[in-house]
Amino acid sequence: MTEPQGQDPTPWELLRAMQQMRDDLRSDFAALGARLAEMVTKIQYEADRRTDELRIKAVEEDITVIQRERAAERQEARTVRRLALTALAAPIAVGLIVAIVIAKLGL
Repeated sequence: MTEPQGQDPTPWELLRAMQQMRDDLRSDFAALGARLAEMVTKIQYEADRRTDELRIKAVEEDITVIQRERAAERQEARTVRRLALTALAAPIAVGLIVAIVIAKLGL
């Protein structure tokens, strides 16, 4: 709609242009409002970060506890193996010593 230069728009054309601008502004503000509604506030973001940090810390503590338990179980298993080996080897050693002593004494 180009108008010849020097001719002013009619009041109806001005009104129609202003209504079009108002409608455009409304749609732009609605789109902006929709985008803002999707955003997270800084307070919510920081709260989520703190919650995540607490969860991570709890998981790290659980891992540390599990590692300590596994180390204790390994140590206990070593001790049990030593006791079992001693329980098997001690009677054999005593039997050999008794056999050697009896052989030397000639009984």
